[in-house]
Amino acid sequence: MDIGQLCTLGESKTLEYKRNTDSLVSILKSIIAFANTAGGTVLIGIDDDGSVVGVDEPGKIQEQLANSIANRIKPQLVPDMHAFFHEEKTVIAIQVETLHGAYYLGDRGEEKGVYVRIGNSNHLAGIEMIRELHRSVEIDSFDRQCCFNSTEQDLDKIRISEVFSSHTESIEKEKLYNLGIIIKSKKQWVATNGGIILFGFPEVRQRQFPYAEVRCARFSGKTRAEFLDRLSLTGGILSAVDEVPNFIRRNTKMAGKFGSMVRKDIAEYPTEGIREALVNALVHANYEISGSRVFIGIYDDRLEIQNPGVMLPGMSIEQFKEGVSRIRNPVIARVFSALGLVEEWGSGYKRIVASCQKGGYPLPKWEEFGTALRVTFYPHPDTVQLSHKSGTQLAPSPASGCGEFKVDAEARRILRFCRHPKAFHLIKAHMGWHDRTKFRRRFIRPLLDLNLIRETIPCKPTSSKQQYIITDKGRAVLRVPYHDN
Repeated sequence: MDIGQLCTLGESKTLEYKRNTDSLVSILKSIIAFANTAGGTVLIGIDDDGSVVGVDEPGKIQEQLANSIANRIKPQLVPDMHAFFHEEKTVIAIQVETLHGAYYLGDRGEEKGVYVRIGNSNHLAGIEMIRELHRSVEIDSFDRQCCFNSTEQDLDKIRISEVFSSHTESIEKEKLYNLGIIIKSKKQWVATNGGIILFGFPEVRQRQFPYAEVRCARFSGKTRAEFLDRLSLTGGILSAVDEVPNFIRRNTKMAGKFGSMVRKDIAEYPTEGIREALVNALVHANYEISGSRVFIGIYDDRLEIQNPGVMLPGMSIEQFKEGVSRIRNPVIARVFSALGLVEEWGSGYKRIVASCQKGGYPLPKWEEFGTALRVTFYPHPDTVQLSHKSGTQLAPSPASGCGEFKVDAEARRILRFCRHPKAFHLIKAHMGWHDRTKFRRRFIRPLLDLNLIRETIPCKPTSSKQQYIITDKGRAVLRVPYHDN
């Protein structure tokens, strides 16, 4: 162990400095937090700034620590402990591995004695985190478990057929079981938590998982003091893959750059990187946490994607960046994969970074705080100087662009035609149009931006197999009587 190098790193998710053992409880909390999170090292004899102060009577201190760990931490935990001589002083290092289960201070009980590591500090774990720690032992996941007090009939089979229509010929019960959407319990088929989160009827999702939703907001300035636009997505997390990009498009800038007499549009934020981070947030969110949702916030100087749930026990942001992958929600991940919304697991970070580098964007920042994980994107340098007022080289905003589009008789005719997935050329022919560009600009783009229709292959907008289908919002429009004024 290179003590000198560790002293230069600073405290982190896997490293803690302690000047002495005056506060044994604080040391025990760090050991517990490391065991419950991603492992780590406690260095005793190091000041907060990394300077070496050393300890006296190292043998006595090691015995004291060993006794405290054995008597006060439950279940039994035996970390490696060694004394090192550095800068003519003795430093004690306690190395803790990631361990399965919920470790806690025995005298405080599991309810008030479980700690986890977030950033460079220890935090008391909530009931949802404690359950997740126990599941790590059981090799189970929250989204694979039976959804309490629900049945297979709580799943929207029409919605399931629509979602999978472009990817498989049929979606039989065996397929639902293989995906983990349903499971057998007491000789009956019931919906899993993941099944309800993905495909439950709206009223069922709201009853069972009121926080399994996505909210978007565009703020004025760099704080949350004033809203310019907001959107609560009620169509489930799968609909967010279509709807969130539309919200971002209408609330962010677009710069124009000329080269070789050809104009190149530059989005304020990396489109592919944002999509990758959004899918990652939806798949890895902890939907068991109450009061916290997947949230997309757009400010004057940044875009944030935040999901409830920090890294899984045994994982760190550094490991994520290195390509290590552990999936919190295998059912949700399997469905996203079946729909072509994700590629190889563990390569998400590299794809996000590649997207930013290719487009000339600043690299995003990942951070854990409280019970959430946040990734922050920063605007392209060419868009920074553009005005934020609507109409100034902006994508369609609430005050312009799509705001002027009228859902008239022709638009409603398209909505009715797209009750089942339809290819672009079929919609164009149905409406009697010949010019592809004008038809797309006149109808398809506005209907997409208003979330009245959606793409069946959102990850590949220009795919030759792309089709369009009406959304729940589009159906709601059709239910309202139309009067041509």
